Amino acid sequence: MVSRCTNPSSADWTRYGGRGITVCRRWHRFENFFADMGSCPDRLTLDRINNEGDYEPGNCRWATWEQQMLNRRSNRGERHPNAKLTVDDVFTIRRMAHYGATYRSIASVFGVSHANVGYIVRGEAWQPLVVDADGPEAARQRGACDAPQLEA
Repeated sequence: MVSRCTNPSSADWTRYGGRGITVCRRWHRFENFFADMGSCPDRLTLDRINNEGDYEPGNCRWATWEQQMLNRRSNRGERHPNAKLTVDDVFTIRRMAHYGATYRSIASVFGVSHANVGYIVRGEAWQPLVVDADGPEAARQRGACDAPQLEA
C-alpha cells in the first residue's frame, strides 16, 4: 500500500500515487495501521470505500474480491474489439481465482460465463497474458490485447 502510493518505481504507481492517492501519515507506521484496521480477516483484502480518496481511517475497510470489483473506477482500460474484458479485468480474474473466489462469483462481477472464467484462469484464453509477470500495463504496451481471443 505504501509503496504503490509513494514509490514511482512501483508497478502500481500509475494507478495509485501517480494519480494522487496517498497513505495518511499515521499509517506509515504499521503499528498505527494495525491499531486502526486490525488484522486482515480471512479471504478479505484492504479496500478504499471512495476510490478517489486516500488510504486513511474512515475510507478503508476489509472487503471481499467481489465487493472490490463492484467498487472500482469506471475507467476499465482498453478493450480488444471483440472482447467484453480488458487486460486489467483478466489479471483481476486470475488474482480473484488465486485467492479463492468461485468462477461463478467472478463471472457475475464481470458479466461473462463461469466457463469463460475457467478458460481465462487456466490460460486457455488470453494466452499472451499467462506468462506476463510485468502486469497489465506492460502487456498492453506489447499489444497482448491484439492477439486472437476466445469471446468473453
